[in-house]
Amino acid sequence: MKKRNLALLTSGLVLGLTACGIEQDDNNGGTNAAENNGNNNTNNAAENDSNDNSNNNVLDIDETFEVTYSTWASEGEPAYQGMEHFKEMIEERSGGNITIEIYPANQLGSTIEQMEQVSTGTIEMMSSGDPGLDEIEYLSLPFLMASNDHWMEVLESDTGQEFNQKLIDDQGLRTIGILPRGPRVISSNVKIETPEDMSGLSIRAPAVDYYVATFEALGASPNPMDFGEVYNGLQTGIVEGQENPLETIYSAGFHEVQDYIINSNHMYKPAFVTINNEFFESMPEEYQDLFLEAAEEGEQVATDKLLENEADMIQEMEDSGVEFVDPDIEAFKEATQSVRDEMGTEVWGEETYQEIVEIGQSDLN
Repeated sequence: MKKRNLALLTSGLVLGLTACGIEQDDNNGGTNAAENNGNNNTNNAAENDSNDNSNNNVLDIDETFEVTYSTWASEGEPAYQGMEHFKEMIEERSGGNITIEIYPANQLGSTIEQMEQVSTGTIEMMSSGDPGLDEIEYLSLPFLMASNDHWMEVLESDTGQEFNQKLIDDQGLRTIGILPRGPRVISSNVKIETPEDMSGLSIRAPAVDYYVATFEALGASPNPMDFGEVYNGLQTGIVEGQENPLETIYSAGFHEVQDYIINSNHMYKPAFVTINNEFFESMPEEYQDLFLEAAEEGEQVATDKLLENEADMIQEMEDSGVEFVDPDIEAFKEATQSVRDEMGTEVWGEETYQEIVEIGQSDLN
């Protein structure tokens, strides 16, 4: 993984307080994701000897800080393991002068409530899948982001910095990294290889404009039922399919009542590691750099664990009778082109939209 530009990150990858209409459940991990097969990985990633070289040099600073870190993720999930690595690296490198307490599974409230707490300084940090700003939220338009790395390329670009500086000024929030999640895929009782196979398909999708527009463009009939009702909806046939990251499909047990997983990879949406900006700037520069370095290493730990868990999840799903299908991705991209173009231009303007598209193309070359 390439080294992040710390100067760019220090200038502020940030979030805001507006909720953008995104549901807490499947977009932010939700309590269902707490049951992720990542619980089988009991070894804390922070204990990995390969990272000893990052933890040997204790900073000679006497100032002490206490950090409360709230998250949607539950213990054992890849993202949580990345957070644990972040915590332990900082505590070790600060010689114990910085202590971090992580509160998993939305213990401290909803995503919006957590954002408010971080913004006001009631707590210092949080992780969430809701960026709280349209300019960042709509980077999840269908087939716009090619990977989690593409996300970071955009956020580290001049365009991304403009989005983020606005938020750091308005909301007092700073993002110091991301936690990767798998791309969103489709589960269904119908084998889907082309958009034509989705014609009239009743599919559960979040009640967010670009999600609804995406599946309407594919010919499906989106149903915005509550996430907690999806399993029963699939089981009883109220809906024939749904879409989520693979780890969420597995943790929620949707594969138990679905015949196919369609590797559509239609959207990427990472979680963001956010800190109160006033608190961040109150720390010595060496501590600020340590937080950025630890966030980057935590991202890599979460990525590695996500990939490790994916193989096990796929195997278990296949053993239960689920068939994985590789659809005609180009046909899906073409069918949703108007959604990307129209909404992207509306949110960013034509010039910025094309800049974002070009960053992705450059990242893939």
